[in-house]
Amino acid sequence: MLAALLALVAFQSQAKLPPVSKTDASKLAELFEAALIDPRAASALEKHAGALQAKYDFASLVAALRDGPALPSGEPKPRGKGKKAEKLERFGSVQYGFTFASGDDTFRYGVDVPAKYDPREPAPLLIDPGHGSGAKESDEGKAGFLAFYRGQCDAAGLENALIVRTEIVEQIGVDGLRGARPEDDVALVFDACFRDLASRFAIDLERVFVAGLSQTGFWAWQLGQARADRFAGIAPMSAVSFQQRFALPNFTQLSVFVLHGDADPICPIAQPRETVKQLEQLGVRVRFDEIAGAKHELAVWAHLNEGLRWIAERPRAAYPQKLAKTVQTLRQPWCYSVRLDRIAVESSGEAGQPMTASVFAERDGQVLRITSKGVEALTIGLASEMLDLVQPVTITWNERKAFEGLPKRDFARAASVALEKVDWRGTFEAFVELRGGK
Repeated sequence: MLAALLALVAFQSQAKLPPVSKTDASKLAELFEAALIDPRAASALEKHAGALQAKYDFASLVAALRDGPALPSGEPKPRGKGKKAEKLERFGSVQYGFTFASGDDTFRYGVDVPAKYDPREPAPLLIDPGHGSGAKESDEGKAGFLAFYRGQCDAAGLENALIVRTEIVEQIGVDGLRGARPEDDVALVFDACFRDLASRFAIDLERVFVAGLSQTGFWAWQLGQARADRFAGIAPMSAVSFQQRFALPNFTQLSVFVLHGDADPICPIAQPRETVKQLEQLGVRVRFDEIAGAKHELAVWAHLNEGLRWIAERPRAAYPQKLAKTVQTLRQPWCYSVRLDRIAVESSGEAGQPMTASVFAERDGQVLRITSKGVEALTIGLASEMLDLVQPVTITWNERKAFEGLPKRDFARAASVALEKVDWRGTFEAFVELRGGK
């Protein structure tokens, strides 16, 4: 009774506040963009968001946050000064030479920009992880790899898609010029690339895809495993898949299109056949196209457009009813609305190794049930799309009641988490921290 009364009072109090002003909404978008570019600006974003909560209707603040960062009109301009200034070049529809930092390292990428791209209209995004064979190519040669993906996107009805090719794999992947790193570390660099990209181009966060062939097909699998909450779907082609055997639950909400030649002598088809079978058993939306008589060749990859069209039929699930994730490390802690804050054991982060922690969650009305192994602390993000936040919420963790009550909305943290995840569409309004799990 008391909880219901408090909920009514909170609702009535919030209803009296006006919608956010255009001036403050614009400042929020500008600060979000600044924080994407420079992490030191994150505190200003959080401070501004906190001040807004006392002045405006909360729903209008969430709507403003979901409009995303403020982006300049026209083509992105080079960043940096002096010797550190970017040198952007254009090769046809490709802009090449964008740079971003990850830790102490700097990496580059190029973007194929569709002719009708408009920064006011978020566009679908296809990520090509960047095959290592391009490591010693000129910038024009690297940009040339994107022509294949542009043709496949156009054939799939995704003429308005942005396409990005990174140099991450050729630098720190297997046989990388700077030496190979554990896959969890490499995936973290892809996060940094996405953050930089989102500060320059208008991205439709509900339609982000990863596609790759052979080595980069492996990375389509790996990125889907690491950050399923970011993508609508993945399209690995002619790629090994046995490294995913310990992480198949991570693909629960993705669309997975697997393309392979049944006579492939380099990546035998038995692997993806078994992986697809196991994904089907888990209820994953998966499609497997075997090309009869085809080897490790263009005759297979030319069918990518069919898969992209199929994947694009279903946008990303930002607030799924069920979620699952297994991890070795905390490099990628988010699983949609759940963040793993501490796990009992961290492993190497190398692909194909057994996972050390797992979390599964399911919503049923106002109840969120969480089951985990090896997890000692986690944070739950809550949104109106998931639950009625003006009514009491119950969270159970490993069959024990861990929280019951009215979640406290926190717009400062909502903005901070949206920045952390680089996800202003899948935002949360309230947060519950849980400790002491196993």
